[in-house]
Formats: sequence, structure tokens, C-alpha cells
Amino acid sequence: MRIEQVLIPMVRQVIQRPRLSQALFRFDPYGNPFSADAVADPMCLAPAMREHSPVHWHPLYQQWFITGYDEAREVLASPHVGTAHQMDVLLDVRPYNKLQPVAFSMLRHLMLLTDPPQHTRLRGLVNRAFTPRQVSRLEPMMNSMVNDLLDEFGDDVELVSDYAVPFPAMVISELFGFERSDWIWLRDLSATLTKVVDPVRGFDPVEIDNAAQEMQRRILDLADRRRANPTGDLMSGLALAEADDGDRLSEDELVSVSALILFAGHETTSNMIGLSVKMLHEHPEQLELLRAKPELWPNAVEELLRFDPTLRSDPRTAIADFELGGQKIKKGQNIVVMTQLVNRDLSRFADADELRVDRDDPSPLSFGHGIHYCLGANLARAELLAALPPLLDKLDDYHVDPSKIVWSESLSLRGPAEFQIRKR
Repeated sequence: MRIEQVLIPMVRQVIQRPRLSQALFRFDPYGNPFSADAVADPMCLAPAMREHSPVHWHPLYQQWFITGYDEAREVLASPHVGTAHQMDVLLDVRPYNKLQPVAFSMLRHLMLLTDPPQHTRLRGLVNRAFTPRQVSRLEPMMNSMVNDLLDEFGDDVELVSDYAVPFPAMVISELFGFERSDWIWLRDLSATLTKVVDPVRGFDPVEIDNAAQEMQRRILDLADRRRANPTGDLMSGLALAEADDGDRLSEDELVSVSALILFAGHETTSNMIGLSVKMLHEHPEQLELLRAKPELWPNAVEELLRFDPTLRSDPRTAIADFELGGQKIKKGQNIVVMTQLVNRDLSRFADADELRVDRDDPSPLSFGHGIHYCLGANLARAELLAALPPLLDKLDDYHVDPSKIVWSESLSLRGPAEFQIRKR
């Protein structure tokens, strides 16, 4: 039996009992990562974690923690680590092992959790379809979507439901070739299916199975229509993508790849819109700088991604013995890159805990690094550049009460679930 098969269910039981969780983690020098304070601000754990070396072993979690920027880049690009083991473990743990074939297959073929040569093959086929041209053709449509959503704003705005969710969901629907109005079903299915990326919280397998079957039906129906009548959208490209040797995506692979892009393509951007509005409210001098120098916006997006990324951690497993940061890592051991701490490595930037939209070369690792670098990074950047400047102009001198933000409970993706804003 793998250690994770015991550890994951055990942690799941602990965090469902807050008082027990708080009592147990009193003895952990890192503190309680499942506390309400840590969910609202993961950097509250930073002082304790920074007392350790950039590569250090934590016996409670049975894994290596990476908190140094250079060490993170090295390990994420290393041929000695993989992600497939993560999926192998999950599919052996309840409730993952209760999933029916459609949901099981969707996870088994998830490109994010595959290793070469399977990953190399899948990424190569997807790259033939998901090109920079696909992103550039959306830019005029993004501006129209933003204007339509902002026109509906009143004095009180619920940022998540009024803007942060619908905008990227509309964009990804348009990218694939679904109707723009289909963003609503995408939102609902996403809210269900993204539960599988958080193994500690758990989920209802029947709910996941039903959502996976609905997703499969919609994707394959659109793929059939695009094979018969290609239109130049992403689904046309994915359904018809063919390697030089004639290799193509199987139907199971097409469903899994499409689901990954659909969810990752709007969940992360939705979270970053909310996080960015919060960051700039807390740093009004940086917002004023952007209003005075709007040409800084592309760099500001990188700095916002660095300062408070939605991706909380990036896990790997050693597939061979190797050395990192002076530590000997053994085959089979788990490794987790702590994304926010890595981005704020004080040895890289002495003022790493300050938000500076004019920072020279922020270069965050929020989209990862190496072969698993985020497929939709360029789309996410384009969405943030389209969404944030007009939103902040519309909000003008806005007020936020951070204590009233309701945070997503996901331990994988950080972002607000409810976010009330009042225009002054």
C-alpha cells in the first residue's frame, strides 16, 4: 500500500473537524494550512516555511517542499520527475476509485498528469490546434464581452458572478466554438468537475460521473459537427489534428484534453481577476501608477501573477534518484513546489513581499515551467489584459471589505468564491 492511500484519507478526516485540525497542527512548525487564515492568505505561513532551506523534507506530509525560485525552475524542468504517479495514486484512493468509466477515463488521459512519451505525443497534437492565432482572433470579441458585462454594473457589484466568472467562461466557449450563451452550463459543470483536482476535500462520485457524461456528450457532439464542417475554432483544430505519421487524438483523449482546456482556461483567469482587484485595492499607489501609465499593464499582469497566484502548489514525483539544492531525493518520493513562496523568494527579490507593477522582469512561475508549462498561458494573459483595465476604470474609487470575501475552499486553486464591491 502506498503512503498516500493512508495519508490522503487521514488528512481529509482531520480537516473536516476544524477543532481537531487546529489542535493537531499546533505541533507543526509550518502551522495549519487548512485554517481559515491560511485559506484567505497562504502567505501567513511564509515566515515559518522560510526558516527552512529552499529544498526540505517534511515528515508529516512525507514530501519535499520547494520554496526557492531557482530550485523550482530546476525541478520543474528536470527529467528526473514526473506527474503520472500523482494520477496513479489518486485513482486508487476513495472516492476516485468509485468513479464510472467516463469520469475515470477523463482523469486517466489528463495531459497535465502524464509523463513522456505519452505527454510528448498529446502535447504535440494539441499544439497543432491551440496556436497563438487562436488567441489573437478572440481579442476583438473579448472587448465586446467586457463592455457588455460592465454595462450591467450598478453601485454594488458581486465581482465573481457579475464579471470574473462569466467573462473567461464566455471567452473559452467562443474559443472552442460553443455558443457564447453556453458559458452558463460550462460554469455549472466546471464548479462540479474541478472538485476532482482537490483530493483532500473529496467529492460525490455520482455527481462527478453525471457531469463527466454531460461533458463527454457535448464535446463529442461538437467534434462530430466540426469534422463534417470545420470552422477554424479550437474544436475544429483538435478534432482534425494529425501528426506527421497520421496519429490523432482518440475520442477519450479528445474529451480529456478539451475538458482540461475548458476548465483551466476559465477557472484560473476567474480567480486571478478577483485576486488582482483585491491586490490593487490593498496597494492603491500601484493602481494610481497604472492609471497614470497604462503602458505598464502587460508588466503589471506578470507582477500580479507573481505576487498572489491562483495556483497554490505544483506537485511532482521523483522517477529516479537525483540531487536538488544539496539534498538527495529518492525515486518515488513526492515533491511539491510552493508556487507563491517560490514567486516571493527573498533571495531573488529583496523586496519580494512588495507589489510593484513596474518591477523589472517579474518572471513568475505561476504558469509552471518545463514540459508542463501551462498550455493556455498566452490566453490567460490576453484575458487579464482585456478584463482588468476597463474593470478598474469602471469601478473607479471602489471599496472592498476583505473580511467579507468568501474564499474558495480548494487547496489547489486560490480565489474568491464571493466578492462584494461597493463603488464609492
